[in-house]
Amino acid sequence: MQSSEAYFVLITLLLTCIEIKYLHTNPFNQSSLLLLLTAMSSHVLASAADINNPITIITFHISGILASQILLWILIPQLLWFSLINFLLLLLVKLLFFDVLSRLLLRSFHCITQLFSGTPPNVAEMPNTEPQPQESQV
Repeated sequence: MQSSEAYFVLITLLLTCIEIKYLHTNPFNQSSLLLLLTAMSSHVLASAADINNPITIITFHISGILASQILLWILIPQLLWFSLINFLLLLLVKLLFFDVLSRLLLRSFHCITQLFSGTPPNVAEMPNTEPQPQESQV
C-alpha cells in the first residue's frame, strides 16, 4: 500500500468512526471543517503534483497528517487538549533546555551508532573470549 492510499484509507476510516459516533448530530464546527477541507484539498493537490519535488513531498505528508489529526480531535475531544498541552510543553522544553537536550541526544546517538556498527568501542581493552584449542595430552 502506498502512502497516498494509506492516508486516504485512514481518513475514510476516521470519517466512518465519526459518522458512527455522532449519528444524528454534526460534530464539525466552522473552523474545524474549514481546516479539514483545506488540509484535504492540499493533500489531493500534492498527490497529483510532481512527487520528486521536496516541497510537494512535505506538503503531501503534512496535509495528510493534519487532516488525520483533525478527525482524531473530533472523534476524541480530549485528544485536542492533550495535544495542545503536549505541544506547549515540548515548545517550552525546547526553548529552555535546547543546549542540554542537543548534547544529550548527540551522546545517545553516538552510543547507539556504536552498538549498531558491529564493533565495540574499545576492542583493544576487551579480553579474548574465543575458545583456545587445547593441546592433546600424551
